[in-house]
Amino acid sequence: MALFGRSTAHRKVERLIRDGVGVREACWPIDAAGSGTADALVDDVIGWVRSSMGAMRRPYGIDHVALALAARDEGGRVVCSNSLGVLRPGSFYADEGAEQVRAFLGDASRAMHGRPGEMVGALLSLGDIAFELNARAA
Repeated sequence: MALFGRSTAHRKVERLIRDGVGVREACWPIDAAGSGTADALVDDVIGWVRSSMGAMRRPYGIDHVALALAARDEGGRVVCSNSLGVLRPGSFYADEGAEQVRAFLGDASRAMHGRPGEMVGALLSLGDIAFELNARAA
């Protein structure tokens, strides 16, 4: 019986994510310029993450987020992607978050061979998911 319950919860979470609950997305242009542009882009991404986290719910202290980044070429083809995993908000107020975004940009730059494109970010708030699960159970 316990396995059936977990499977049902898993399906509920998948449905919520497909419906966009707790999901925030953003897009930034990537040009072929040097590190100065990369530093500004890292600042933009970290600013967006912080702003998004400020709007999320935190039931029972659940404040974790999952961040995924992808780089697309001018034709829209994904050339590089990475999930930074499940992180606490503090990661994006310390050097850790910026370092991970900067490392992804380095990988994306190599994969794109210096051509312009765009970086897409998707942030998932686990607190928003937990809040919605709790609200639907009530």
